[in-house]
Amino acid sequence: MTSTNETRIRRAMTNVSKGEANRMTLPAWVRDLDPDQLDDVHGWLDPKAPERGALLVPTDDGPVGIGLRSSAGGARAAAMCALCRTTHTVGGVALFAAPRKGAAGRQGDTVGTYICADLACAQHVRVETATAALKPTPGTTVDERRAGLRERAVEFVGAVTGAIQTA
Repeated sequence: MTSTNETRIRRAMTNVSKGEANRMTLPAWVRDLDPDQLDDVHGWLDPKAPERGALLVPTDDGPVGIGLRSSAGGARAAAMCALCRTTHTVGGVALFAAPRKGAAGRQGDTVGTYICADLACAQHVRVETATAALKPTPGTTVDERRAGLRERAVEFVGAVTGAIQTA
């Protein structure tokens, strides 16, 4: 049975067709999200198609979902995620492309950026101290990193949808 929250999350997907949104496999924790209570950016990989993923971004107008596709493999050197600004070891960051909303996206126009390969930016910004594999932005607090992630994710949503969003 499909929950109301799951239906709302699928409807929030702005740059994929209704059919693609309905075929997307949502992990259990995503189905449990309440779109009205989002205060963090949430990302996940489709368990049945790991080259596909999604971001759910809170905006002033409600949550906006962006469907993503990853490139083959991750970065071949240490790299920084453009959204959460966390530095990862080899393979921890991948190039993700999102089709633009509407006719442009149907014609193959995309927006790409380097994002954490596991799309777990919300968890990575909460890391208090650097580890061998994960290094948050030095000199910043968790709250500053969370706010920065949301701001950059909203900018990415604006690039994909062609709309200017405010955080």
